[in-house]
Amino acid sequence: MTMTAVKEPPPPQTTQRVILENVSWSTYKQLLAEMGDRRTSRIAYNQGVLEIIMPSDRHETYKQLLERMVNTLTEELNLRVKGFASTTLNREDLRKGAEPDSCYYIQNVDRIRGRTVELLDVSRER
Repeated sequence: MTMTAVKEPPPPQTTQRVILENVSWSTYKQLLAEMGDRRTSRIAYNQGVLEIIMPSDRHETYKQLLERMVNTLTEELNLRVKGFASTTLNREDLRKGAEPDSCYYIQNVDRIRGRTVELLDVSRER
């Protein structure tokens, strides 16, 4: 028997995206459930438009740098912080959903203790 080593292709240098239109909220939720939480892809949903994103190595490097900056600043400024790794933020009433790589509650950390995190409606804050 002969064994051959198989080389894996290098990770992509650019973030890869797939955009699907006319996707229902229920299809989006079903896709999230079927894909589970142990994956490298990110999914965003905005009123019928579904985007599946495969972050590149460069993206991950920048993400880690930003995480270190947030952690260093909050420690140096003695601010209480609650950080979440990748999480899914959904607002069915707005038909929007997003999965940030990382997210933080700094100023309002006490307001979210023990609560479900909801996606903010930034259109109302303008």
